[in-house]
Amino acid sequence: MLKNILTFYRNPYAGFNTGKNETIKERLTLFKKAFIFCFCSCIIIVLFIIMVIEEILESKFNISIIENLHNIWNEFRAWNSPLDAFLKISIIGPLREEILFRLPLITKSPFLRLAIFLGWVDFLFPELFNFKFLSWSYGIVLLIILAGISVSEKIYDQNFQTVFQKKNYNYMCWGLTIAFALAHISNFTPLNGSFIYLYPFYVLPQFVYGIVFSYLAIRFNSLLWPFLLHASINSASEIHRLITELF
Repeated sequence: MLKNILTFYRNPYAGFNTGKNETIKERLTLFKKAFIFCFCSCIIIVLFIIMVIEEILESKFNISIIENLHNIWNEFRAWNSPLDAFLKISIIGPLREEILFRLPLITKSPFLRLAIFLGWVDFLFPELFNFKFLSWSYGIVLLIILAGISVSEKIYDQNFQTVFQKKNYNYMCWGLTIAFALAHISNFTPLNGSFIYLYPFYVLPQFVYGIVFSYLAIRFNSLLWPFLLHASINSASEIHRLITELF
């Protein structure tokens, strides 16, 4: 799996729609390998962060960046019911992020590209539309986008070429992958300006995830598989948390 990912990331353009003839069984096998790869990568990275970076910060400066993450999540769960929190983390969050960071790689639909643009405007300037997770307005917008994805898959030939040629397409893929990871730095607010250069290390798991999600999206020319993997990863962490709280 690691070899496939490295080969893909060197030239994402070459992987476009290469899995179009794979069976569901073959796709599920790849999905399982991708999940295990993401899970193991996350464990290795988190252990490095805790044992090296956090240890240095706590021993020399008496601060913990991970503690900010825990505080943010505790505040989030205090404001949301267990069901709302699960839906936001495991379903709505992954769907929104896949639309923003993976859908641009695989669609030529003018409607969907407009939806992506408006999604980025909302992402960068949330006060403009003031959509709330799980609100009626937010749900309607997501349903319209999902309907657009479904219709576009029937209208547009699955063999169509990428939106950009090789060089620009690869730049777009790399840029979206990096942006996906960096967007998660907001999970650690309030940020400590003195150690801002360390935060990219804390989102390395999201960087790895972003590469794998892009790999699946481009390989199958579909948003389905990266979304399912994204939702599975987030759900696994939520289910583990619920079990530990109960027992």
